[in-house]
Amino acid sequence: MTLRMTLCGEGVVPAVTTSPSGDLLDFGYVLEKDSTSQVLKLQNSSAVAVGFRVQMASVSPSRPQCGADRVPFLLGSYTDSKVQPTVGTQNYSGLSVFSVVPIEGSIAPGQSQNITVTFQPDHPSVYYSDRLTIELMNKSKVCVMDLKGAASSHNMYLDGGDRLTVPIESLLPPMITSQPQLTDSAVMEKPSIPVLVTLRASYNAGTITSAVRMLQVGCIRSTQPSKKSSEFLWDNVASLQQQGFSVEPSKGTVEPGHKRTITVTWTPPSGYKPYEVVQTRVPVTLKGDETNVYRVTLMALVSTTAD
Repeated sequence: MTLRMTLCGEGVVPAVTTSPSGDLLDFGYVLEKDSTSQVLKLQNSSAVAVGFRVQMASVSPSRPQCGADRVPFLLGSYTDSKVQPTVGTQNYSGLSVFSVVPIEGSIAPGQSQNITVTFQPDHPSVYYSDRLTIELMNKSKVCVMDLKGAASSHNMYLDGGDRLTVPIESLLPPMITSQPQLTDSAVMEKPSIPVLVTLRASYNAGTITSAVRMLQVGCIRSTQPSKKSSEFLWDNVASLQQQGFSVEPSKGTVEPGHKRTITVTWTPPSGYKPYEVVQTRVPVTLKGDETNVYRVTLMALVSTTAD
């Protein structure tokens, strides 16, 4: 006796979308050892349940070992402030600076799943980064998103300018060495933080176009008690104007959780000689939970080539 059966079925392509969309999740600045979280939402519009898994580049088994993936980056144009390795600075503690919950699961038909991404750095750095990939059980990728964040030891920060360091750090904490005996004045005086801002005005057909750069002053919102607003001040603004520089605004306040854009403009002053480099240094004081001074170097010139 032979039993014959006809089997039929329908293949369904998983329909899963992610919100917010985009390829970058920027956590901004947080205080060291503090944390902040953002939520990704997966929506399953399929008629069947769909399984998913979240992968992080920093813990991927396929990631090259011993930093082999960073060699081409170090040999390339790392001076570009917008270029950064996929996996940047990590925590000294060895714990992941970016964590995800849940890392896998199943989404019922017509339902959604929230994925919480937490940024928790343990030391100051502006080079924290990683890459998050959400993959379905059929190996299709519904989300590939770069993660980025920065940490500060105090609640006010000045962001922007030219890159002065390579965006790759050693995971070894700074070495503790014996210090010479300091006087009271030396103990009170804190070292300033260097910032370089290069401005290139352009010359074309007898017309000079002013150079403009943007910096940002921010105040980190924290659960720790602090005064309502913080202050910033650019010193020696009058001397800057004599050399063709203008800063707007040169002083002001910033509320916690907000940032203000500072526009730095350079127009060659009268008597400027072609190919001359104009350079000056100005202190910028930030007063938040503590007072910090940034040593901003403004370097300007006129370029006849398109940048």
